[in-house]
Amino acid sequence: MKNIAYCIIFFMFLLVIVLPAAIVRSCSSRLYEGLDEKGKIVKPQELTVSLYITSKNRIEKIPLEEYVKGVVAAEMPASFKIEALKAQAVAARTYVYKRMRSKGGTGCSLQKEADVCDDPTHCQAWISTSQMLKKWGIFAFYHYYSKISQAVNSTSGIIIFYQGEPIDPLFHSTSGGKTENSEDVWGNFVPYLRSVISPGEESSPKFIAIKHLPVSEVVSKIRQKWPDISIDPQRPESQWEIIERSEGGRIKKMRIGNRIVSGTEIRELFELNSTNFKWERNKDQIKFTTIGYGHGVGLSQYGANAMAERGASFVDILKHYYTGIEIKKIN
Repeated sequence: MKNIAYCIIFFMFLLVIVLPAAIVRSCSSRLYEGLDEKGKIVKPQELTVSLYITSKNRIEKIPLEEYVKGVVAAEMPASFKIEALKAQAVAARTYVYKRMRSKGGTGCSLQKEADVCDDPTHCQAWISTSQMLKKWGIFAFYHYYSKISQAVNSTSGIIIFYQGEPIDPLFHSTSGGKTENSEDVWGNFVPYLRSVISPGEESSPKFIAIKHLPVSEVVSKIRQKWPDISIDPQRPESQWEIIERSEGGRIKKMRIGNRIVSGTEIRELFELNSTNFKWERNKDQIKFTTIGYGHGVGLSQYGANAMAERGASFVDILKHYYTGIEIKKIN
């Protein structure tokens, strides 16, 4: 009986401690020692990305396709359909290619020597293989990493162009049914970032969200943002009015007391999921109900997955969300 117990303990030690460590070392060596997923040496002429890794406070050079795998793993649920993952891979590759200094790009404005950083609010998110292992667990890791590798490898070198130039492939989680025109969010007209329908997103956990805020907090935040505003502190919502909606159905402009503000300002002020929101008074609170998650411009990730579930290819997906584009393979 003791021998059996020792064997069980030894097996658990191998499974929980030794094997994960070996996986991380193996995957890390592929990323950081210039080897690809098959253990082949990366040739000097192959494209590499200068990535600023925030947690390490340093820049590391990573083969382009390996970098793309880390972005897809960070930015899109690995459980999504393979064609949706391919679309995300092409978008991620296009984003970094446009910024690569070796290709004449401007690089990362926050980190002057880097092409991009891993801050999702500034560039695009990225995680290492060891972070993937922690995120998914050892058993799911094999399946998900293989799936993402397939999506990236099968689209290797493919970039999105508009009139001969790589695009800025903006993307977000959930549009709520229709994406936004670029100028309705940031004021700049971008011809390939047009509002399109995006059905089938109801599976998104953030398709609809509800948030309650005390009236006193709402008034306090408004007065801090706009000190000269005139507003009823008891019933501030009675002085709110929607002035203009975007083509995507989100709030573009609204009146708050004696001021005209943007829907984006209100979204940021109250930390709402999107600018597609409505409000109602609920005793001493204001209830916000939002539809969608993110800025709503470009590719909707849950919309892309819904398209993939209906049989669309990654090319179909990209051409739906980015108007008038061409998809080409770089040399």
